[in-house]
Amino acid sequence: MKRSAWGVCTLILGCAGLVGCGEPGIPALDETDPADYVEPFIGSGGLYFGYGSAFVGPSRPFGLAKPGPDTVGDNGMVAFHHFSGYHPDDSLVHGFSQVHISGTGATDYGALLLVPALFFGPDKVRESGYKTRMDKSTEVASPGYYAVTLSELGVRAELTATERVAVHRYTFPPEAAGPVLILDASHALPDCSVEDARVEVAGDGSAASGFVHYRGALTGRSGGFRLYFALLLSQPAAGWTAFQGDELTDGAPLALGSEAGVAFRFGALEAPLTVKIGLSYVDVEGARANLEAEVAGRGFDELRDEARGAWNGMLSRVRVAGGTELERRKLYTALYHALLHPTRFQDVDGRYTGFDLQIHQAEGFTYHTDFSMWDTYRTLHPLLGVLYPEVERDLVLSLLAMRAQGGFLPRWPAATGYTGCMIGTPADVVLADSYLRGVEDFDVEYAYQAVVENATLPMEKIGRDGVERYLELGYVPADEFGDSAALTLEYGVADGAIATWAEALGKADDAAAFRAHARGYQALWDPDTQFLRGRNADGSWAADEGGVFNPLDWAAPYYVEGTAWQYLWLAPHDPAGLLGLFPTPEEAAAKLEAFFATPEPENPLSEFLPKMYYWQGNEPDIHAAYLFNDAGRPDRAQYWVRHVLATSFGDGPDGLPGNDDLGTMSAWYVWSAAGIYPSAGQEWYWVGSPLFERFVFEPSPETRLEVRALGASATRMYVSAAHLNGRRLDAPRFSQRDIQQGGRLDLDLQDQPAEWGR
Repeated sequence: MKRSAWGVCTLILGCAGLVGCGEPGIPALDETDPADYVEPFIGSGGLYFGYGSAFVGPSRPFGLAKPGPDTVGDNGMVAFHHFSGYHPDDSLVHGFSQVHISGTGATDYGALLLVPALFFGPDKVRESGYKTRMDKSTEVASPGYYAVTLSELGVRAELTATERVAVHRYTFPPEAAGPVLILDASHALPDCSVEDARVEVAGDGSAASGFVHYRGALTGRSGGFRLYFALLLSQPAAGWTAFQGDELTDGAPLALGSEAGVAFRFGALEAPLTVKIGLSYVDVEGARANLEAEVAGRGFDELRDEARGAWNGMLSRVRVAGGTELERRKLYTALYHALLHPTRFQDVDGRYTGFDLQIHQAEGFTYHTDFSMWDTYRTLHPLLGVLYPEVERDLVLSLLAMRAQGGFLPRWPAATGYTGCMIGTPADVVLADSYLRGVEDFDVEYAYQAVVENATLPMEKIGRDGVERYLELGYVPADEFGDSAALTLEYGVADGAIATWAEALGKADDAAAFRAHARGYQALWDPDTQFLRGRNADGSWAADEGGVFNPLDWAAPYYVEGTAWQYLWLAPHDPAGLLGLFPTPEEAAAKLEAFFATPEPENPLSEFLPKMYYWQGNEPDIHAAYLFNDAGRPDRAQYWVRHVLATSFGDGPDGLPGNDDLGTMSAWYVWSAAGIYPSAGQEWYWVGSPLFERFVFEPSPETRLEVRALGASATRMYVSAAHLNGRRLDAPRFSQRDIQQGGRLDLDLQDQPAEWGR
């Protein structure tokens, strides 16, 4: 029997309409367009490890085309603050490139730059010559739209997008005698480069086409990508100059090489100049077909409104009642950020470039790439499986296509190849989790066998480092492999997911074997320090710097981007087993409390450094507050989740606790605001403390889950009673199976900690 994301039948029994629900005293759901609450600048700023790197330009949900500003400060561009090409503190802009990535911790994309200018000369073939100042007070962004006035030029720049077409509109000042539009194919963000490019101009000056071969900090690991384009001008140029570095040629039909570009010159413009750029990762013909299919005969305003409508359609699958204006703004912006990636990567005809660099045809699904899975498996994929199961199915089939064409399940795929970034085998969790949440319309046996091979066989490129020793010892030995404790813990999460999937498929022997592997992390428990530590093959503890174990060492060789405090809690698949390592539940709860409540060490550079204790911006510990539920203190889970929602997320440019990591942090916010939280790769949800009186997940009119907490407020956060579909819930957790035939979770809240769930 096939299961939908939330079951096989309607999940809220009773009222068919949502608004008000016809029940006295029940607040009506907000009817405001969700897009009205979205603030794309949230999380676009911050400093160093607090930089959110959120993309601010226009996009469709999961869209390929993401045109946006590539900005720079008066003192230059620091790569660490420009992973998305943009920082809100910058006052200058190089121009507007056509593809970006949102929330990463590495610089990539940012290819094919458009630059308006008032004249062209030899100095304007480089960024130093054409960068220009923005009037920041005029900068606006909303779903599907971005605009800013370039104050030194008097030009208003506006951007929108379809799925595969970037659309620009430039309004030049009336007195501009000879407006210019520069297409710079050589432009690259910091730590990125252009290897080759081709720009060919149509004979009448109305269009151009070609490609750019781009290598980013991530995509460069597999050779980079070729982005093909077909550009159409709303008014033919009066003339143009092709350039190849410092070599300028008027009227030349071609510009070739890594420093190629063209400057279009215009006479008097009859109207604002609109530029439509069809994009493809397949070929120029695909770029032209995408251009024709998605924007032919339609103007900028119509396309902008259509983009906004697409966002409203997707965002409206979440509806709320109650909460504050600020909380709604943060909620819908978080959901918006969660829907920017993975990227739809195929042309309108279904063709895409696979991991074998051959052209393939997607049959019955839409191919995607750009999966930050070490991050996204924890929050984003469960959210997509619940709210957008049709998208999650596409993602599952895309991962399986990558495996078939590239030879391995990927860890962090980007564009047309593997990056090998980060650790573990998170695809194992994603595939298992998708199935367990009801996404089943794929070759389940093929996927399951791919995961088993990924988890048990040594692989030359993408797989499990030290898998033989892990299977032999139960852990990865620190004297043989770097990152050993982190690897062991990540493998445990993945094996726990495989075990649960195997159980659902009736594979009892596999389930028992993987469940045993998933408990291997317990061999890293040091009862003297009460931490999970690096352990050598002979059972001795790995040596620490100076011979003294330091649980606040963020650079310890057996963790990855985290401290012993942060990795202590990385067994969300086995909370009872993890907390059972402590002598008593009370001591486990006390250790958790210390993790959240201990102030960071004093350091004058603390705002630039990673945190040592709980850090919402660091993936391995973001589930930790929910472990209070298993330690017998759900009231502390409720308190700390609410604290993190209020203090780690804001509505300004620094409103994310660190890199969003392709929606990972944003998806955490959505789940936690709803008052429930998934254990990725498992069938259960923890109960938290909802921000809203009503929170409705509605993937379709027939499948609906509501969390209802009447009277929820900033102080009324503690759960005193819970009912799931009318049945009393005594523990702060419920299973996916509990909501197969309906779904409404009613939570009674009060101002003081309650005994419920202890």
